[in-house]
Amino acid sequence: MKRYSGIIIAMLILLLVYVFQQISYVGILNALLSENLSISHSYTVFIINRTIRLIINDGACMLLIWSLFGEMKYLAAAFVVFLVELFFILPIYFVVKLNLEGASEISSPLLSQIHRMIVNPLLMIILIIGFYYQKVTTGKRV
Repeated sequence: MKRYSGIIIAMLILLLVYVFQQISYVGILNALLSENLSISHSYTVFIINRTIRLIINDGACMLLIWSLFGEMKYLAAAFVVFLVELFFILPIYFVVKLNLEGASEISSPLLSQIHRMIVNPLLMIILIIGFYYQKVTTGKRV
């Protein structure tokens, strides 16, 4: 029962993040902060919003991985992918995106695909498929 609850919660979180992808997390932070500390620079708003969305998406995917496989080795591998994504790939995306197009929501076709790979949970979904394939090929029950 716990396993299915985790799967449902993770999928619900992913769905909510997708449905409310236009939400401004910075707007929520600004409502909580005093006026002197409010965040208003467009690049900063863009970076914070995308980073928070990445963290929520990947956190939900890690919950999904834990619920599906229940083994720490899979969760540890997912966490390493998350850290690489957060500290290496995401900053490169920000530099390219902000230098080429600015903080606009519309991206060129190339950057749009990179955005889907990084900010959306595509890397984690590919990881889940890989874990499942590994379990099937080694003969272990999922």
